[in-house]
Amino acid sequence: MADLKDIKYLKHKDINLELWDQAIANSLNGLVYGYSWFLNAMADEQWDALVYKNYEAVFPLVNKKKYGIPFLHQPYFCQQLGLFSTFEISEEFLHLFLQKIPSKFKYWNFHLNYRNVFPLNILKPKKRTTFQINLNQSYTEIYDHYNSDAKKNLAKAEITGFDVRKNLDVELVAHTFFEVYGQHYARPTKLQQQITNCAQEAIKLNKGFTKGIYGKDGQLWCAGFFLKANNTIHYAMAAPTAQGKKYGATHILIDEILKEFAMQNMIFDFEGSDINSVAYFYSKFGSNSIHYLEINVNKLPRWCRWLKK
Repeated sequence: MADLKDIKYLKHKDINLELWDQAIANSLNGLVYGYSWFLNAMADEQWDALVYKNYEAVFPLVNKKKYGIPFLHQPYFCQQLGLFSTFEISEEFLHLFLQKIPSKFKYWNFHLNYRNVFPLNILKPKKRTTFQINLNQSYTEIYDHYNSDAKKNLAKAEITGFDVRKNLDVELVAHTFFEVYGQHYARPTKLQQQITNCAQEAIKLNKGFTKGIYGKDGQLWCAGFFLKANNTIHYAMAAPTAQGKKYGATHILIDEILKEFAMQNMIFDFEGSDINSVAYFYSKFGSNSIHYLEINVNKLPRWCRWLKK
């Protein structure tokens, strides 16, 4: 029977990163976001951890300080964290980890993962959504689940003609993405460098790849970076150019990935979303909704609760 004393709080400098990454690789619910290289890149190495026994279960605590007060938060481009375990997780086991979070963290805003979905009534978690496609089927079967709009966009692009290119420069992908979506992020210049560094490390470790769609005139239509680990491909960062929007190039990019990895024992994860328009776009490909939880806890003294904003 698990006990609180079996769970240790470790500061970042005390974490055995080799054992940590083995735990993520061997977890029943391991996700790419949990690897030390991903957290180091996207959290600037500002993460501590809760570790059960000899890294049989782990829980990253990504933190930062505001006016000297430590907070727990969710990094950008990091959809799910929470408790990762080499054995089945129960609600009671998850509660032990949540109880073990040091009291110095007065404010929490982080996401658990899809195997941490329990009532957790005291915390009043918010349900979040991602969309996934099982790739262990033929491309024809996958395509048959596309809606009419997705099929129409692909047919239009097929008539126009396009080229698919692998191994695009990560900096080109990041530049394309932030040109289109940068206004939605705080400190986009810093974030662009972070995700670029993360993508380069992922590619070096064979846990990520880039792909682009080009018009027949050689103009870039759409560029994307995908994470690939623990039998899951994550739609991490992709954007169309102005030219690409005319031809529904994002449809083409996703379709090419699904075509390439069909008949493999993998999942394609769209990484969201709870925004209706984005959710509709992902649903065009016949994806299934999967839920995970967002945890918000505010134990700040009343006089400083404004600091979280």
